[in-house]
Amino acid sequence: MAYIPDVDHDLHDVLERITREQGPVELDWLTRRARKIRRDARVDEEAVTEIIAVSTLLVWRPDGTIDHLLHVLDGSILTQRARAPLAGRDDLWCTVALQPLLNITGFTSLPLADGSGEVRRAPSGHEVLVGPKGWLPDVPRYGVVALRLQRGGLSVVPVDEAGFPDPAAQEQVRQLLARHYRIERWYDGTDDDASRPGEMVRALALGVLEDPDLLSEPLPPLDELLYLSLDRDGDLHYWRNREATVEDTLSFMVQSMPLMLHRELNLRAQRYGMSFDQYVVAVLGHLAWRTPFADDMGPSETWDPDRPEAGVTRLSIAE
Repeated sequence: MAYIPDVDHDLHDVLERITREQGPVELDWLTRRARKIRRDARVDEEAVTEIIAVSTLLVWRPDGTIDHLLHVLDGSILTQRARAPLAGRDDLWCTVALQPLLNITGFTSLPLADGSGEVRRAPSGHEVLVGPKGWLPDVPRYGVVALRLQRGGLSVVPVDEAGFPDPAAQEQVRQLLARHYRIERWYDGTDDDASRPGEMVRALALGVLEDPDLLSEPLPPLDELLYLSLDRDGDLHYWRNREATVEDTLSFMVQSMPLMLHRELNLRAQRYGMSFDQYVVAVLGHLAWRTPFADDMGPSETWDPDRPEAGVTRLSIAE
C-alpha cells in the first residue's frame, strides 16, 4: 500500500467530494471527472486506484463502482459510551467507536435529522463532534448514546444497554468485523497503533457491504465489541508497561502459540486486570519457582551457566 505522505491529498479531496455528491460511480467516469476538475493529464486510473487503496472514505463496491463511506453506512447505527454527562453539552468526545463519523466530518458537516443544525468535527482536529446547543440527549456518565446515519443526515438518541443483542449475536458481528479487520492488517503489513482506527473503518465498510443489516440495531461501542482485534490492552496498559521496562529485563517473542492457548491466556489476563505480556511473564515466573525442577537451580546468586544440567527423575507410567 502507498505511504500516506506520498499520496496526492488534493486528488483525494476531489475524489471524496465527487463520490459524496454523486454516489457510486464507475472508475473510468470518476477518473475523467477528476482529471477535468484538476486540469491535470496525469490523473489516470492508476493514480485514482492508488488513492482508493489508502482512503478510509472511498469504498470499492462488489459491482466495481466506487462509493463514499457516507453512503455505504446509510442506515447504520454507531454507539459511544459517554465519559462525562452529556446534558447541556454541545461537544461529544469520541473514541475509535465513532471513527467513521470523525473521518466523514473531517471533510463535511452532517445535518441533524430534526433540522436543528449540523454536526462537524472540532476545528482543532481533536476527536470531538460538535453540534448546536441541545443536540446531545441527556445521557449520564458511562451511559451509551447512539448515532444513526440516514440519507446523509444524523440522528442521536440514548440507548438502554439492556436492549443490546445477546452475547451470541454480538459474537457473530464481532467475528465478521474481525475477519475483515485481519484482512486489512494482512495487506497493510504493519502493526502500528496509529493505523488501527483507519483499518477498523475500512473493515467496517467491508462488513456492511457483506451484511447491509450488520449495524441496523444498536450494539456495544466498537472499541468494546472489537476489544481484542484492536489490541486495546496495549493502550490501557501503556504506562504500566513503560514502568516495567527497567534494567535487567529483556523482550522476547513467542512464535506459533496454539490459538486456544492464546485465547485462554488472554481471558485470564483480562480477569486479573493485566496485559497479555504481563500475565505470561507472571505465569512463567510462577512455573520457574514452583515446579519440582526449579529446586535444582538453587538461589539465583549461585547460578552457573557452565555447570552440568541437573538430573531429571523419570516418572514411570502405570500399565
